Amino acid sequence: MTSIKKKIDKLRKHILQYEYFYHVLNQSIVSDAEYDYLLNQLYNLELQHQELITSDSPTQKIGINLLNKFKKIKHFFPMLSLENTFDFNGYLNFEKRIKKFSIIQEQSFCCELKFDGIAISIIYEEGILMRAGTRGDGYIGENITPNVKMIKSIPLKLKGSCIPKRLEVRGEVFMMKSDFLRLNEKSTINTNKIFSNPRNAAAGSLRHIDPKITAQRKLIFSCYSCYILDETQKELNTHYLQLMQCIKWGLPVNEELIVCSSSQEVLNFYKKFEKIRSKLDFDIDGIVIKVNSISLQNQLGSNTKSPRWAIAFKFFSAERITKLNNVKFEVGRTGVITPVAYFDPVNISGVIIKKASLHNKNEIEKLNLHVNDSVIICRSGDVIPKLLSVIKATQSIHAKKIVFPKYCPICKTKLLENPEEKIVRCHAGLTCDAQKKKFLHHFFSKKSLNVNGLGPKIINQLITKNYVKNPIDFFYLKSSDLMKLKNINYKKSIRIINSINKCKKTTFKSFIYALGIPNVGETVSNKIACHFVKLDELIHADFFQLNNIEGIGRVISKNIVNYFSISSNYNMIIKLVQQVGIFWNESEVIVQHKSTYFLGKKVVLTGVFNSFSRQKLIFILTNLGAKILNNISRNTDFLIYGKKIGSKFYKAQELNIKIINEEKLKLLI
Repeated sequence: MTSIKKKIDKLRKHILQYEYFYHVLNQSIVSDAEYDYLLNQLYNLELQHQELITSDSPTQKIGINLLNKFKKIKHFFPMLSLENTFDFNGYLNFEKRIKKFSIIQEQSFCCELKFDGIAISIIYEEGILMRAGTRGDGYIGENITPNVKMIKSIPLKLKGSCIPKRLEVRGEVFMMKSDFLRLNEKSTINTNKIFSNPRNAAAGSLRHIDPKITAQRKLIFSCYSCYILDETQKELNTHYLQLMQCIKWGLPVNEELIVCSSSQEVLNFYKKFEKIRSKLDFDIDGIVIKVNSISLQNQLGSNTKSPRWAIAFKFFSAERITKLNNVKFEVGRTGVITPVAYFDPVNISGVIIKKASLHNKNEIEKLNLHVNDSVIICRSGDVIPKLLSVIKATQSIHAKKIVFPKYCPICKTKLLENPEEKIVRCHAGLTCDAQKKKFLHHFFSKKSLNVNGLGPKIINQLITKNYVKNPIDFFYLKSSDLMKLKNINYKKSIRIINSINKCKKTTFKSFIYALGIPNVGETVSNKIACHFVKLDELIHADFFQLNNIEGIGRVISKNIVNYFSISSNYNMIIKLVQQVGIFWNESEVIVQHKSTYFLGKKVVLTGVFNSFSRQKLIFILTNLGAKILNNISRNTDFLIYGKKIGSKFYKAQELNIKIINEEKLKLLI
């Protein structure tokens, strides 16, 4: 675990340095592909070790850091990132989710090119360009209005009729490859400085402190969406129609735009531009597929980082042939066995790759891998290392076949396969050293019992010295035990002991999450805590009780039942509560009654509340049966508002949605 934390810290340090050079100094010191690869590597590591996630991690940001040289602006609607997929199955899963949600099964999708540029937002008031901003962190951007006014393809005044009182236009600013080459030729002669790629040149030009410099650079703008902030254009009920209207108003929209009614049409559009992208005079790294119906877009809404109604289908990168040296089988926190292929290092898009996850047993069998095989490696979507296939013509008949182990590589316990989840797992639990270390790190991590100072290094030492074997042992540690470890003095040992004692008071949600039940993350833990309230009810819940909870399906229900059916798990929990004294305030958990004012209602929150934190209010309303949404739509039942209201309040008024203030909310609760 120590090496994992070191790797995460190193990745963060490098990524933040690259972001500083790129966004502040307008210099690219690594390729886009390498930056994306490192960021994705960090994301995957944090996903596997969520206790190591910090609030300042690059993975926790939607956009970029804001420069002090620009004034800040707040977006009317968040400028979110897009969910990515790197293969057709990923798109099919997206389409399946949409059709499962929609009553109308025959949905159309609007396909566009995914430009490799900089996203901006432009506000038009009465048809006049009033404000423009960068994406920023997704909620607050930089005011670059003077610079945007210098881009020739962006109209300062809209033309035509039926122009709404307020229109927000979003699109991508980029630079043609030919213009980029001429700019670098000119820069070499004048300053001996060159830009590394068109995207960097566009970013530096768009965010230059002097708008005259922006005017000299040949930047291009292409509109990809708009928000009509009044009811003047009700007939523009599809994404495609809105973009066609934008063209009539004088806004540039790329002509490569198509409405697809089948997955095959989407695939054909993707393949067409995958073949010719190198011949285009601008950079694209994939296509974007959006639900065409605006009404359905509003119903689907967004999560914290991306809209649920759109996905980026990214292109594959170059392929390389190398030699497979070995496949190692790694044991995760919940016992899942993951095969990892190790091969001779290859350079793809400027990044040296020497290993790739093979995901599961099925992948091993499908590829029919042997040691010393010649294998084809690519970077899926220019990011994730992937072993595509084996060159069978060079395969030796004497080569040693890679076989998935029958016993755990760490503790030698017999492995069991779960066909439904397509995984193989070691069920030894805390008797398996690999699982023990990872589980104990998780149990005392910030989002679990939150013990300060008890990091992976200390836990590993305690396990090695045989001071602890399970979570219970930690509560009987003495300061003298900790002082026998490296770099721990008396003061530090007392702080850790005090923090361990303090963590006995927790919440039901945190305790459930700390148990590390497979597939039970923060969200599921919260739902379970709200539903059962008491620990005894949860322990004795059957499959059907669990499966009836919204958002908890068959797999998670089985995992929970199986977890509590294991006597060692049950005994550990009973000792933690009855012997150690871990507790939580049950009165803080509100029982979800059969009939409440908010049961089944779709609720949106806006503003700052005096009596509740946002998180606490969401917790209360969820327990009363409400469904909390991020965005206002015609299907919203209530808007609850506090101080410092935003655009949601005014949109709710326009749509005649019931509005509730904090005082009335208290009475209703």
